[in-house]
Amino acid sequence: MTQECVITAAGASSRMGTWKPLLKFGDSTLIETVVGTALSAELRVILVVGYRGDELADRFAGHPRVIVVRNPEWGSGLLGSLLEGLQACEGRTVFLMNGDKPLVSANTYRKLSTEAERRMVSGLPEVPLFAAYQGKAGHPVFVRREIALGAVSLPGRSEKMRDHLSRYNPVLVECEDEGVLVDIDTPEDYERLRSKDGILDL
Repeated sequence: MTQECVITAAGASSRMGTWKPLLKFGDSTLIETVVGTALSAELRVILVVGYRGDELADRFAGHPRVIVVRNPEWGSGLLGSLLEGLQACEGRTVFLMNGDKPLVSANTYRKLSTEAERRMVSGLPEVPLFAAYQGKAGHPVFVRREIALGAVSLPGRSEKMRDHLSRYNPVLVECEDEGVLVDIDTPEDYERLRSKDGILDL
């Protein structure tokens, strides 16, 4: 079975002041870049939408490896979107990814998959694997779907998925990919990327 990746893009981008998914990024958009990287790593994408969800559904309509899932309660936070995506998955393991991290490379997904296989062959515990750069945890995260779905029982869904996964002795996998730490939350973040090594051609 093809490995899956849940990508969340349901929020209204209130900190940015403008909707992030369709921001220009190179010759594409932010969300198409994030989804495209996962696809190039040969993953099946579960894209969770909410605010302006019809626009994203239309953009990815007909793509054989992109499944659009709607979170009707997108305003309640990221955890709900992750859970909606997880419920649509079919495999026993899954990648978790935010839709505002466009610099992560396909090789980072592959490295996490390789590490998961190595641990399984070695008889090591099946724990959440966080992509890391210089010892700092980022995204994507590779996890057993059952473990991630356990977050549904959190009281009021007030806890972050990262805090939930921390109970399962997660391992940081050094990926030599600074992009695992880089997201776009504010106009300043976006402008910083615009001027960095010509990443954005705007």
